[in-house]
Amino acid sequence: MRFFSFLLIPLFLVSIAGCFGGGEINIDTPPVLSDAKRIIVTPFTTEDGETKNLGRRISSNLAGNLELELKDIEWKYDKSDKVRPVGEKIDELGITLDEVYASPAFAAKVGQALNADIIITGTVSEPRIESREYNEHLMRQGRQTGISGTSTYIRTRQRATGEVRIKVIDVASGNVLYNNKILLTLKYWFAYQTQRSGQIIFKTSEEMIADLGRHLPKRIAYKLYPTGLEREPEEQILLKPDIVLKGSGGAVKFD
Repeated sequence: MRFFSFLLIPLFLVSIAGCFGGGEINIDTPPVLSDAKRIIVTPFTTEDGETKNLGRRISSNLAGNLELELKDIEWKYDKSDKVRPVGEKIDELGITLDEVYASPAFAAKVGQALNADIIITGTVSEPRIESREYNEHLMRQGRQTGISGTSTYIRTRQRATGEVRIKVIDVASGNVLYNNKILLTLKYWFAYQTQRSGQIIFKTSEEMIADLGRHLPKRIAYKLYPTGLEREPEEQILLKPDIVLKGSGGAVKFD
């Protein structure tokens, strides 16, 4: 009975780990990519059809970023609708991208068919787009003193958050080398005079998603190859005012 109880403990711990990882067991130690001769990056799956292009853009940009740093490795990835060596091979094998992402065995099968050492796959969650307007009136002090030397401003923050789960699989063994969720939040700050609020052109959802397609691959590349790339923080400010504004608590920070 005691032996049976000890046997259940590791199974329970694995079950708990899977629950906290959304059914996935996280492996966040960066994989060793530099020993590989050929690496495959598949198009990334998406939760809905609207973000399908974002998944393709992130995977191709990720491969391009890593290719620039790891030049001794041959990289195979889909570059366009017409140049898609990985997608065509997956179609030829009669399997789907979802199956490649979900099953290390299927991923290894694709890697073997393309004579690769490592295969990278992933899935992109639907981006979260948010906008918040701050009602606090802020003052910009001019050169003159008094009312004529001040202007009243308000501010708006837009935010786009992207989330990708990345898997790196060793083709020869089928072992998962890396399995982790990677996040990126992009922020855009606007400050404008109250009487001009209707004239401000904010970022559209399409523009913010396009920015995620450019910046999220850089963060993923850094997480996979941190020793060779500059740090890419999880939160990045792409736009903020170049003026100093003061509120009730002093100078306002756009962070």
